[in-house]
Amino acid sequence: MDMRRLVRNFKQSVQLRLTSYFLIILIPLVAISVYAGFRSQRNLEVKVNEQILVTLASAVDSFDMMMQNIDMLSMSIADDDNIIDLLKLEDTRLTERLTLNFQKVLNQLSSTSAANGNLSQLAIYHSFSNTMISSQYGSRQVEGYQKQRWYLEVLGRGGKSILLLPREGEFDSYQQLDPAFHPGSVTLLRPVDPFGVKVTHVVMITVGRARLARELGKLVSGPEERAYLLAEDGRVLAGTASLEDLPEREDDSRMMTVGKSERTGKEELVVQYRSPQSGWSIVMVKPADAIYAESDKLRMITYAIIGVSFLLTLMISWVVYRGIAAPLSSLAHGMKQLRVGKLDTSLPGKREDEFGYLMNAFNQMAQEQKHLIENIYEQQLLRLKAELRVLQSQINPHFLYNTLDTMYSMAENYGADEIGEMALNLSKFFRLSLSKGQEEFTVGETVQHLQYYLRVQQLRFVDKLAVQVNVEEACKPIPVLKLLLQPLVENAILHGLEKKAKGGEVRIDIRLEGDMLRMEVADNGKGLDPERLEYIRSELGKLSIHAVKGLLQEQKPRTELYGLWNVKARLKLYYGDRAELEIDSRENEGTSVILWIPIGGAADESDDRGG
Repeated sequence: MDMRRLVRNFKQSVQLRLTSYFLIILIPLVAISVYAGFRSQRNLEVKVNEQILVTLASAVDSFDMMMQNIDMLSMSIADDDNIIDLLKLEDTRLTERLTLNFQKVLNQLSSTSAANGNLSQLAIYHSFSNTMISSQYGSRQVEGYQKQRWYLEVLGRGGKSILLLPREGEFDSYQQLDPAFHPGSVTLLRPVDPFGVKVTHVVMITVGRARLARELGKLVSGPEERAYLLAEDGRVLAGTASLEDLPEREDDSRMMTVGKSERTGKEELVVQYRSPQSGWSIVMVKPADAIYAESDKLRMITYAIIGVSFLLTLMISWVVYRGIAAPLSSLAHGMKQLRVGKLDTSLPGKREDEFGYLMNAFNQMAQEQKHLIENIYEQQLLRLKAELRVLQSQINPHFLYNTLDTMYSMAENYGADEIGEMALNLSKFFRLSLSKGQEEFTVGETVQHLQYYLRVQQLRFVDKLAVQVNVEEACKPIPVLKLLLQPLVENAILHGLEKKAKGGEVRIDIRLEGDMLRMEVADNGKGLDPERLEYIRSELGKLSIHAVKGLLQEQKPRTELYGLWNVKARLKLYYGDRAELEIDSRENEGTSVILWIPIGGAADESDDRGG
């Protein structure tokens, strides 16, 4: 409904059309501006992403290089003949000789650790005596290391190194006193004497989280920027800020994503780069304000231009409307006033352009039409009214009622019951037909009126005519145009049943279907042959509101199909083009005529105008 109203307003309003046309011209410019702003922002994001990826790739390479150096250092220690020789004693207790050997190993580990500032600890686990020799705290005995997963995994790798990345709660608090088992540290493990016959001892080189965080700190340049180092499995190894501030991201993403920070509510840019060698990743988080500052300024200027363009469009359309469309609206209003009979309508003729000429011509036409109506049309109308009064005086309905009532009384006096009943029903039929000038009956009154007519016909045909009437209760109070069914019933009796020897039947069925009232009159008479039925349908199909009005203006009397034509013409004139008459017939079986009437009454003025 709203769309139909909008279309109707568009058709009727010149101002709306002018504004729409200006806006249509403006739409491509707006679209290009918005698209250009979007593309510039996307290009900026791509360039920033590329720059950050280059920086992150360099940082990841630095971490990979650091771990490679540590791996080479672990190999040099694990393959050191001096260390292998010092650890070959298989004593399970700390004997004097074994303690002396441990001290020599510790001295070598301490000097090596001091030469490598990236290390937080360099240690060797001696499996025979369950002793941990550490450059950080010396040596101490431990229990249960030989049964732990990391130890068994080192021995099962055939001399290759592995990385130990302790998880939260993976090792107990006593074991976490050793930096190698503290969450957040990274420890490289390699068996001592990896190519020997019996491999039992393990070299452990540990890098702490603080050391990794210092390396990450070189990437950030402001208090709002953050960087995080992630292991291959996605665990956070280190970060320049709280690990809880790490935003959600796609682990395999190499492109920049934009999202709001849960902590600050501001938009942030998140870029992640993964090392193809180690699988480690660095996630860089930057505030979007600094990057989008210029593009946001350009976007605001673009939006301001679009807003000003819309305002100018509305102003220009209004100026054009006032200069061109307003006179047309005034002229259309004057014509509408003239149409409804206001013959004194006059338009201001102060303009000197083409519109002024049209308004002056309209005023002259209105005056001439007023003169014609007053001098010709009104005279004819008075004459017709006078003739109508004469006819009405000649055909006085009271005279007709009284005459039929007199016939009924006389028939009763002489015992002619059938003639009396026929006169009584005919009196009631005419009384309802005239109905004091009313145009509509309810469905219930229509059926009652029709039954008077049917009773007269039954008395006429004696027992040759049977009538069946079916009316839904919901239909009875609905008002319909009077005398719609009577011509159809008359056709059914005269053309369908009159020559039938016996068994003639007329069926009347009235019911609701959706928002339409369905009224059917059917008979079991001789019916129509297909050629005649097609002709009747073709003739009735030509009737619409405009066709009926044209035929009425020609004032040509119709002699063929008068009953059906009259019923359909009245339907169209009163209810509009939604109302319909359908006819169906089978030869020697009968004929059915169905009327479809919209619920809600007569057609409005827009229907009369064809609108």
